[in-house]
Amino acid sequence: MTTDMFITGEWGSVAMRLHLCARTGDRIATIDTVRGGGVRDCTDFEAAFFAAAGPWFQTYGPLPVILAGMIGSNIGWRDSGYAPCPAGTAELTGQLTSFTVRGVTINLSPGLKCRNMFGLPDVVRGEEMQVFGWLNASPCEDDERRLVCLPGRHVKWMVTRGQQIVSFFTGMNGEMEDILLAHSLLGRGVVREGFSQPDFDAGLTAVRDDATLSLGHALFATRSRLVLGDHDAGGAASFLSGLLVGADIRDALNACRSRGLLESPVVVMGAGQAATLYADGLAAFGQTMTAISDDTLAIHGLAALLERQTAFHRM
Repeated sequence: MTTDMFITGEWGSVAMRLHLCARTGDRIATIDTVRGGGVRDCTDFEAAFFAAAGPWFQTYGPLPVILAGMIGSNIGWRDSGYAPCPAGTAELTGQLTSFTVRGVTINLSPGLKCRNMFGLPDVVRGEEMQVFGWLNASPCEDDERRLVCLPGRHVKWMVTRGQQIVSFFTGMNGEMEDILLAHSLLGRGVVREGFSQPDFDAGLTAVRDDATLSLGHALFATRSRLVLGDHDAGGAASFLSGLLVGADIRDALNACRSRGLLESPVVVMGAGQAATLYADGLAAFGQTMTAISDDTLAIHGLAALLERQTAFHRM
């Protein structure tokens, strides 16, 4: 049985992760991983890529490369555009942006675009590969709809059906928290070091227990609780985080429930504190959920897309 070597990568706004992979039959092994800076601060993508992956090419020769994330955006190496939903790896076959540099073929995956359940346009670039990796490994029935939550700076709520992502919508919790603490009155006197679980729980509980409490009417409590001594400077940021996460979960569940999208447990995909907070938050709202923390999902999604792309060009 032969072993095929290839490189996958998630190259986002703030970080690059490249993986040297080997496929033997249906098994994919990660041989090595290197990290680097993100697209936002990169001035020479070719130089940055070969500085990171160059030793692999010296050892193994030219290898096929597939990358996802902001590297394929209009501020990246090439603009790979957006593919419309519904989409899976089968629908993206033939839509990769491919070019050759220093004898190496680089494939950039497109992002996805949709009109979400609210009738608004939305886009995603990078996170979808985790979902594709999971879908390709899951025994999904063609008509089974599931809700997937990908916590992060921008929280993605994705609706899947069979092997496809049907639509998605985005919460900007992480970025909103940064903006509010850095540029509004709520951040005055707040210490952002550490995390207070009781203060986070207080924020989440406030929006969970009162369906009439909008996020806009809750935010100022971050300031008033600090002034009145209900939490200290170190707990204020955690309380604000609890408000934002709680409101995001509440609103997402209400929107999806009204559209019959909560027949199966919500899948929380990711690792780290954000994923834990969302998993615990969903449980606090009484929502059944499944947590998946496999950090190789994006690798498997990209590998499946690369395999289909290679077969497509052999036709």
